[in-house]
Amino acid sequence: MTRPESRRIATVERDLRERGFDIESDDGVIVARGDSIAPAPVEPPLSVIPLTDGRPLSVVSAVANAAHQGRVPILVADPHTRSSVREVLSAPFAIADDTTGRRRFYSIEDRIRLTDDTFACVDTHGDLQWVEETRAAETDSPSVQLSAGEEVVAVLDSVDSLACPGPQPDAFPTRYTRSDGRFRVFDSDGKIAHYGTLSSMRTDGYRPVPLPLVPEHHIRESPSLARETLLTVVDRGTVTYDTIE
Repeated sequence: MTRPESRRIATVERDLRERGFDIESDDGVIVARGDSIAPAPVEPPLSVIPLTDGRPLSVVSAVANAAHQGRVPILVADPHTRSSVREVLSAPFAIADDTTGRRRFYSIEDRIRLTDDTFACVDTHGDLQWVEETRAAETDSPSVQLSAGEEVVAVLDSVDSLACPGPQPDAFPTRYTRSDGRFRVFDSDGKIAHYGTLSSMRTDGYRPVPLPLVPEHHIRESPSLARETLLTVVDRGTVTYDTIE
């Protein structure tokens, strides 16, 4: 941890001790046991987790790890990342939006590996967005589509199609490989071009497709604990604990 993160964690640990919690370390994670934290109606044990940023994958991974251990997550953030963390975990939980009746997912840093060990990419301009075509309640396996701006560039049977071993190569308009420090781009007819850097590949119009953050793929155990997450902010030595709704 960086020095500011260490100071924040030390401040929260001290605050919990003053509230009567027993503190222990489990494989480097601070675990707190004691009475519930008022006004937050959650019960221990609690995992005290420092956040280095408010990116969706960072937030959801931290929550998933704590829930997997059977603990309520306490995410320790600074005042600057509070709003981004709250946005990720507020309803709809870990979903970018569902106001149109379809889940729109956050895009994360991970790439999509296809069954032939290439990676999905697109050659279309516009913001990339992953959206389910129907609500999950209407069908067991709603299809999911990738759009670039207003254009739909890929449609998969469901979000589970993104899990290992991944989609088929023809699911996306283009794909790429990286070997010997070079990037090679292919379409359905074969190799299109090769590049020395990812930047030059992007400049020529080929972009890797980001993986959507599908909550149920990350939080597989104890989702109820994940939804009890407390957002803890340390500001000038003062500690506040807030529920997220």
